[in-house]
Amino acid sequence: MTYSTHSIVRPIAGRLALDFLNTANWSSEGRVVQEKIAGMVDLDVWLRALDLFNAIHPASVEDIYAFRSNLRSVFLDGPQQVDLDLDQHLQSLKVQAPSSIESLRCQPILGIVAVSAMSLLNDARELKRVKMCPGSDCGWLFVDETKNARRKWCIMETCGNRAKAARSYARKAKA
Repeated sequence: MTYSTHSIVRPIAGRLALDFLNTANWSSEGRVVQEKIAGMVDLDVWLRALDLFNAIHPASVEDIYAFRSNLRSVFLDGPQQVDLDLDQHLQSLKVQAPSSIESLRCQPILGIVAVSAMSLLNDARELKRVKMCPGSDCGWLFVDETKNARRKWCIMETCGNRAKAARSYARKAKA
């Protein structure tokens, strides 16, 4: 199920870099089980939903996949473990002094995501609040911004409800 065919874009992560990582559902082993960006049309749908419709596209979908996979490893394994080459993507921005919000939106998307990732990775307080949804074949990352830091699910209406229903079913089957 891709964004252009069935899926609704739900930016739930709290940060652009994490919403970018959530353009796929992940297995517990770290492989993609459901791809939401199968082509540039899907990327356009995602960019429009995040109000980044003027962002410049990468050369290919494979570039998106490689960057996303490496970025996910950085968040899960630590920045020193993976050669993400964020500097390359930051240099690709070629940012000039912005004259408007619109001029900021007209940057290369991987560069914009790299800036978001760098911001998050360099803030230890935020980084320790990055969590992964324990839902079956979900693996989405999000910033837990709750007061008591007890958010567990990416979206309670999907992963949380599935887990609650499974526990209820197991209790009834056991009785």
